[in-house]
Amino acid sequence: MASGRNTKGESQASSIWGGRFEAGPSQIMEEINASIDFDRRLYRQDIAASKAHCEMLVRQGIIAPEDGDAILGGLDQVLSEIENGDFEFKATLEDIHMNVEGRLAELIGEAAGRLHTARSRNDQVATDFKLWVRDTIDQLDGGLRSFQSALITAAEAHAATIMPGYTHLQTAQPVTVGHHLLAYVEMAGRDRSRFGDCRARLNENPLGSGALAGTSLPIDRQATSEALGFDRPAANSLDAVSDRDFAIEFLAAAAITATHLSRLAEEMVIWASEPFRIITLSDAFSTGSSMLPQKRNPDAAELVRAKTGRIFGTLMGLLTVMKGLPLAYSKDMQEDKQPVFETADALNLCLAAMTGMIADLRVDEDRMRVAAAAGGSNAVDVADWLVKNLDMPFREAHHATGNLVKLAEKKSCPLEDLELADFHSIEPGITDDIYSVLGLEESVASRVSYGGTAPANVAGACAEARRRFLDGGG
Repeated sequence: MASGRNTKGESQASSIWGGRFEAGPSQIMEEINASIDFDRRLYRQDIAASKAHCEMLVRQGIIAPEDGDAILGGLDQVLSEIENGDFEFKATLEDIHMNVEGRLAELIGEAAGRLHTARSRNDQVATDFKLWVRDTIDQLDGGLRSFQSALITAAEAHAATIMPGYTHLQTAQPVTVGHHLLAYVEMAGRDRSRFGDCRARLNENPLGSGALAGTSLPIDRQATSEALGFDRPAANSLDAVSDRDFAIEFLAAAAITATHLSRLAEEMVIWASEPFRIITLSDAFSTGSSMLPQKRNPDAAELVRAKTGRIFGTLMGLLTVMKGLPLAYSKDMQEDKQPVFETADALNLCLAAMTGMIADLRVDEDRMRVAAAAGGSNAVDVADWLVKNLDMPFREAHHATGNLVKLAEKKSCPLEDLELADFHSIEPGITDDIYSVLGLEESVASRVSYGGTAPANVAGACAEARRRFLDGGG
């Protein structure tokens, strides 16, 4: 029986790993070792970093200018071939780095071998991956900004639309739809800030760290840092090639963002359900049933909830990969990219879906008003009236109001339908002025404290949110 060696890959193995190996890997080794199926997504970053590295090598006199020109021209052609769909990715070349270099050698010959001077795939992949995560953060920031814009626009339209506010999913107090939506604007603002912090921390350049110890050649790491938009070179070569904090932090920020999207998605599912029916999702973000002709299912919102769970999994997966690795690089770290790619794709899709659902959201103002009036949602207004008008300690006012709620329940009526004599039976000092605070409009209008739900507050908060988050005034 054959030895299991893939003799077809023998010469490729030698070109990648050098003279240390006499034979190529087995087919199984090729399959487990190759990452080109997923890390091909790094091609733009890989070529950009290679060009910056090449230009630095020429300026430092490490390679000849004519070789540098040939390399740069060849890299431009490789980029064009990939973007035009004319590039053949080869699993035998393992990853995007060797696929680019291999094609470069086909195009320009021996000069291609000079490109890898003073670098290793260890610092190369760390550089490419950081550049990709940085680009993705910028893209996600745009998506989060669009999400905020849709929320603010809807909040402006519903600054005075009354809805039930919940705690424990029980009716608590009336609020406005605009106030509720602005809560998610704040969450998205923190999400953008977290991604921004991640971007700032990752923006140190690993290139030039070599395999783990740096290089004896007179490279200029500041030059490549400036060329690639990094703030500075990474200070320690061991850390530079083995650091994946930036990927973990990206996944953590993504998990929190997805949590916020999932909470809103859950509310949409609840609000659109038959017992509530206070919103309707548009046809663009709903599906029907293959059996039940009456159904309108909030599938887009449900899938946002589900994808959030998968995003959580990618974070835990990468933490588990990294937790036991000694310095510096280990092949385990090849498993860092798929979770990040998957999360970026899922989060971009969830953001687009939630932005679309908010933009198309239809609010049933009448049903919202009925729901807001249910469950004694104006009870705290009675307690506040007792505090302000009778100088009653809040705990005492709370107790008296609880008795009034109990009385209203016995009479099967809302608080505002109690007779003044009913109020007197609990607290003789109550006057007919109590009725002035029991309406829904009066209730929400009274919440004028900073950050409160009064419609005037909400209108002002919308304008301020536009300034902070959309107009660059943060």
